[in-house]
Amino acid sequence: MLFGRITFQTVCLAAAIAAIAVSPGALCLEAVAPTNPYLGPHVRGVTAEMNKVIEQGTRRSPTFRSLVEALNRSDVIVYLESTKNLPLNLDGRLVFLTSAGGVRYLHVQVAKGLGFNELIAIAGHELQHAVEVATHAEVHDSASLAVLYERIGIREVHNRYDTPAAQLAGKRVRAELS
Repeated sequence: MLFGRITFQTVCLAAAIAAIAVSPGALCLEAVAPTNPYLGPHVRGVTAEMNKVIEQGTRRSPTFRSLVEALNRSDVIVYLESTKNLPLNLDGRLVFLTSAGGVRYLHVQVAKGLGFNELIAIAGHELQHAVEVATHAEVHDSASLAVLYERIGIREVHNRYDTPAAQLAGKRVRAELS
């Protein structure tokens, strides 16, 4: 995970999300069902390739599927993208985009060029981070996201954090795909 790096693409995605924000009934994390029917799926690929990652991950990995299901019961929507624009030695990261209409929007980026199964595993790792955000209602912007990971995460390098739960999720997804 890396915080604080905002690209033109991220700003454009945040602006588009804010422009189409939904407001019918804010979701409560304690009341995990039913999901707001107006939101649709909460894990969304930015491209057809990433939609295939989501479909295959959900079909082939029980861990990946449970992460998607948990997010579908939350007030968090995740946009999943494959990109070459990640810092060196980073295969994935989670970025907070915006909050609007009682919904929190996150952007997951995974490294382009990974094998398909590895792409799914890294996406699963990052979706676990999204679930961590979903379970912490106090996270409503990039600053509160950073505070959360300073509290629950393991600092790897400056502004990069990970959690044992995300590491385990990635390993489980990888094993389930084998």
